[in-house]
Amino acid sequence: MATEAPDRRPAAAGPPGRPSARASSRALAANLALSAASIVLVLGLAEGLCRLFDREPPPRPVASYITVWNDGEFYTVKSAATGWPPWEDYNRDGMRDREHALGKPPGAWRVMVLGDSVTLGYGLRPEQAFPQVLQDLLDARGLGAEVFNVAFSGWSTRQERIAYERIGRKYHPDDVLVAVCLNDIPEIHNNLTRPPAWVRALYARSALARTLVGARRHEIHDVEELFAQPESPTVRDAFARFAAELRALRAEVTGDGARFGVVVFPFRLQVAPGARAPVVQARIAALCAAEHIPVLDLLSSLRALGDDGFLDYDHLSAAGARLVAEVLAESPLLDAAGRETVAVAPAAGGAAGGVPAAQWIARLRAADAATRIAAARALGTTSAEAATAVPALTRALGDADPSVRAAVAWALGGYGPAAAPAIPALTDALRDMQPSLRAGAAHTLGATGAAARNAAPALVPLLADPAEEVRWRAEDALVSIGPDPRTCLPLLIPLVAERSGPGRGPAAAVIGRMGPSAAAAVPVLTAALEDARADVRWKAAWALGQIGAEARGAVPALIAMARDPEVGWHALDALGAIGPEARAAVPMLIASLGDASSNVRWRATLALGHIGPDGREAAALLARLLRDPADNVRLAAAHALGRVDPPLEAAARALAQALRGDADSRVRAAAAVSLARLPGGVERTLDALLAAARDPDPLVRADAVRALARATPTPAVSAVLGQALQDGDAGVRAEAARAARGHRTR
Repeated sequence: MATEAPDRRPAAAGPPGRPSARASSRALAANLALSAASIVLVLGLAEGLCRLFDREPPPRPVASYITVWNDGEFYTVKSAATGWPPWEDYNRDGMRDREHALGKPPGAWRVMVLGDSVTLGYGLRPEQAFPQVLQDLLDARGLGAEVFNVAFSGWSTRQERIAYERIGRKYHPDDVLVAVCLNDIPEIHNNLTRPPAWVRALYARSALARTLVGARRHEIHDVEELFAQPESPTVRDAFARFAAELRALRAEVTGDGARFGVVVFPFRLQVAPGARAPVVQARIAALCAAEHIPVLDLLSSLRALGDDGFLDYDHLSAAGARLVAEVLAESPLLDAAGRETVAVAPAAGGAAGGVPAAQWIARLRAADAATRIAAARALGTTSAEAATAVPALTRALGDADPSVRAAVAWALGGYGPAAAPAIPALTDALRDMQPSLRAGAAHTLGATGAAARNAAPALVPLLADPAEEVRWRAEDALVSIGPDPRTCLPLLIPLVAERSGPGRGPAAAVIGRMGPSAAAAVPVLTAALEDARADVRWKAAWALGQIGAEARGAVPALIAMARDPEVGWHALDALGAIGPEARAAVPMLIASLGDASSNVRWRATLALGHIGPDGREAAALLARLLRDPADNVRLAAAHALGRVDPPLEAAARALAQALRGDADSRVRAAAAVSLARLPGGVERTLDALLAAARDPDPLVRADAVRALARATPTPAVSAVLGQALQDGDAGVRAEAARAARGHRTR
C-alpha cells in the first residue's frame, strides 16, 4: 500500500486573514515612527514659522525691586555679617537684630515686625531701622517692650509668613505686625506663577515655546502697573495671592494667641506732587476691613516729609524711619498708651501735645513723679532747643525717683551729640541699681558718639551686666563711641577670658571693632572659638577677622571651627579677612567650594579671593563656579578669579563667557573688573569687552570702559570709547574720558 508523502508546507499561524504577532509589531513600530516623524516635522515647521515671525522687541524689563526667588520661597543668611556690607551684624536667626532669649521674661511685651528691606533698614545703620527706633521709644516709656526686627531684603508676604512659622513663633510674641511694601504684591504674583525650570529653559531656546507660553503677558513689571491697570487679570491675580498669604499669616498669629496688624508703606513716587490716587492702599484697606484686620496706612504721615523721608524708591531715610517708629508708638495697632500708668503726650512739632517745651521743662520739677516722667518723655520726642532742654534734663538725672531718672536718661538720647554736656551725669548713672536707667544711660552715651570716649571704660563692665537689656545697650554704645584700645582693651580681655561670664561674646564683639590694634586679644579670642555658646564662638571668629593679619596665630583654630555645623561659616569669613596670612586654610577652602550650601560656597570663594595668589590651585574650580546657580557665588567667583593669579587662557575664557551671558549685571561687571586685573586679560577678551561697553546696565558699561583703558588703541576701541563719551550715564562718561586721556598719553 502506497504511503502519502508528508505535507511540508508551514503550518498556519492563525485564522486566515489575521497577520502574525511579529508582523503586527513591525507594523505598529512603523506607524509609531511615522507618527513621531510627523510630529517632529510639524513641530519643526511650527518652530520655523515662529522663528520667522519672532521679531518682538526685547521684553520689557521687570523692575529690580521685584525680586526673583532664586533660592526658593524662603531664604536668610543665618549670619552675623552678611558681606553686603560686611560690618552689619545679624543674629543667630539670620535677622539684622540683637539676640533674643527664647524664654519670655515675666511681664515682657513682645512686638514682632515682619518685613523686607524697608523694615530691615537697608541703607541705614542697624540702630536706625524703624523697629529698633520703636524699641528705643517704648523703652523710654518704661513699658518692658521687646521689639523684634524679623525682616530680610527681597522678602514678600510669602516669606514673612514662613518667617513667622520658622523664626517668630518660638518667641511667643504678643503683637505681630506685617509691614507691607507695594512691591510685595507683584513679587508674589511673578514668582508663584513662574513655570517649572524645564519650561523656562525651553522658553529661552524655542520661539514656539515663547509663542505658546506667552510669559510676557503674565508678569507685572513694576509697581506703577498696580495703579495704571488695577483690574487687569495679572493684577487681580496678584492681589488674590497676596490676600491668601495675609489670611494665612493672620490665622497662624491669632491661633497662637497674639494680636495681628498690617502696616502699609508707600512708594516714594506717591509723596510727589500730582501723584496718582492711592488706589493700591485703598484696595489693601478694603481687604483688611473685610477680614477684620487692623491696618495702618503710612502714606499721609510720610507725605509730610516728602522726598526727605526716603533714600530711593521705597527705602526709608533715618528721618523717615524715626517718623514711622513714632507713628507706630502712638498707633492703636500697639496701644502703647493703654499699657502705661501715666499719660504721655505725643510729639507735635516744637512742642509736645501743643504744650510749649518751656512748660515741659518746668514740669520736670513737679511734685508728682508721674508728671515728671511724662515731661521727660515729652522732651525726648520734641524738637525743643538742646541748649535749653539738655541742661534741664541733666539736672533731672539727680531726681530722687529712679523711674524719673530712667525716663530722663532715655529722653536725653533723643538729642544725640547735643546731649554731650550730660556725659558726666550719664556716666555716674551707669552704676545705678535700676537696669532701665543703666540701659538708658548706656544708650544715650552711645548716641552722643565720640564725645563720650572718656566714658567708654565705665561702659565696659556693663557688657557682663546681669540684665540682658543692659548688656546689649552697652555693646551698641561702645561700638558707636569707638573705644580707645589703650584704655579699654585691658578691661575687655579679662571679660573674654572669663569662660562662664555673660560678657564674653559682647566683649569679643567690641574688641573686633578695634581692628589690628587689638592684636593682644588674639590668644583669648582663639580660646573663645571653643566656647559652648554659639554666639561667643562666632563673635570671637568675627573679631579675629577684624584684627586681620595680626590674627595669623588663630588660623589653625579657625580651620577647625569651619567644621562647626552651626556657625562654622563665620570661620570662613575670618580666614578671608586675615588674608594672605591664612594661606594654610587654602585646602580646606577649596574643599568648601563643593559644599551643598550656597552660603558656604560663597564665603569660601570670597576667602580664597582675599588670600590671593596663594589660592591659585583653586582657579579651575572658581572658573566652574561662574556657572553656579546662586548669583552670590558667581559674583564672588568673578571677583576671586582675578585675584588668585590663575592661568590666563582658562580664566579669561570663563570670565568672557560670564561677561557676555550672565543674567546678573553684578556678575558681568565683576567679570570686566577681573579681566582688567589679569595681565593680558583685556587683549584676550577684547571683543567681549567691546560688546559689554554697550550693556544695558550702566555699571557693566562703566567697568567695561575702565577695562578698555588698558587695551591697545585701535579704531574699534576708539569708536566704542567715543560712543561712551556720549553715554546717558555720568559714570560711564567719566570712565570714557579717563580712558581716552590714557590712550592719548601713550
